[in-house]
Amino acid sequence: MTKKEILKLVISVLIAALTALAAGLGLSSCNVTRTVTTRSEAWQKGDTSVVIQTKTVESYDASKKLY
Repeated sequence: MTKKEILKLVISVLIAALTALAAGLGLSSCNVTRTVTTRSEAWQKGDTSVVIQTKTVESYDASKKLY
């Protein structure tokens, strides 16, 4: 192998290592929030109405611990 080929190989390996490192650090955490709203209406006598509304919020936090 010539010096030029060796230099290209070393640069390729360094780029691959830096890409893997950046992906590992960039994908270290994830936050997800889901909101579910349920609404129910029941009409009664005259102008009186009843509305029942429930709201559920779920949250998930996944983070990679770097020691």
